[in-house]
Amino acid sequence: MKHIHILLLFTLYSVATQAQKANSFLIYSVKGSVSVLENSKGTKAQIGKLLDDKSKLTVGANSLISIICNESSLFSITKPGTYTMAQFKDSCMSNKSSITSNYLKFIWNQLTTPKGSPEKNRKSYMNNVGAVSRANISIWIDSRLDTINYYSGEFPVSWKCYSDADEFTFDIYQDHEGTKPMFQKVVKKTTVPISDFASKLKKGTPYYWQVNVKNEDPEKRKVIYVWDKASFEKLVAQLRNAEKGSETPAEENFRIGFLLESARFYSDAYGYYQKAAQLNPELELYKKTLEAFRKDYAIGQ
Repeated sequence: MKHIHILLLFTLYSVATQAQKANSFLIYSVKGSVSVLENSKGTKAQIGKLLDDKSKLTVGANSLISIICNESSLFSITKPGTYTMAQFKDSCMSNKSSITSNYLKFIWNQLTTPKGSPEKNRKSYMNNVGAVSRANISIWIDSRLDTINYYSGEFPVSWKCYSDADEFTFDIYQDHEGTKPMFQKVVKKTTVPISDFASKLKKGTPYYWQVNVKNEDPEKRKVIYVWDKASFEKLVAQLRNAEKGSETPAEENFRIGFLLESARFYSDAYGYYQKAAQLNPELELYKKTLEAFRKDYAIGQ
């Protein structure tokens, strides 16, 4: 009985401690006239600025500010007025099932860590993260390319080679165990543009690609899946509406790019990352992520 009482007291103490824990707020998106008041000093609201319960916001007419709370929830303020952040504690309830939860954690990390490294950190917030696979001496294929979803755009299927091989045979098969490729190309580079063969693939049907080097066992076959217009546009609409009304066009494009990359739509994600960087060229995060994306997937090589 004594142990039960101790456990109960400990539990109550833990709950009380959590209840008293102050919330942290991060400015995610700003549109129009919004200012922050701290220690009797007002400054213009800036993306990436951290606030606490005592911070105040003044939102002007036709303006918007979106806030990430405790790395896990997102809310917006659009009504003109002056607010204390403490009054938004109920908005800090995290939604564990949100499709954007990992994205919010990524944004928080990047905007609050000096000299963030999206080329290293971005992938750790995605479900498709994996180590580089190696099935033979020469060919290395990143496990993120085990499955490629594709709708449109230019994107290279890529691999790495750690021998002196100077010629590669790239094959596409209609089934996993097929012996005769439906598409074949011999290349000197370690990339093949999807546009070289995408038009030959039936939409909504899985195909399998493989890289071969002379006198070596082939790498395990990978999947590529071409989506039709209606299905892809429906998916993008769902991603767009997940945080509807809480972003400017730059944040929306960046978020959709991140979520598409996580879902292995690499070519399509690239376009959204590019658009975000164009819409807000001053935000270093967008520029660095775009550079890292190009490097990760051998774009331009």
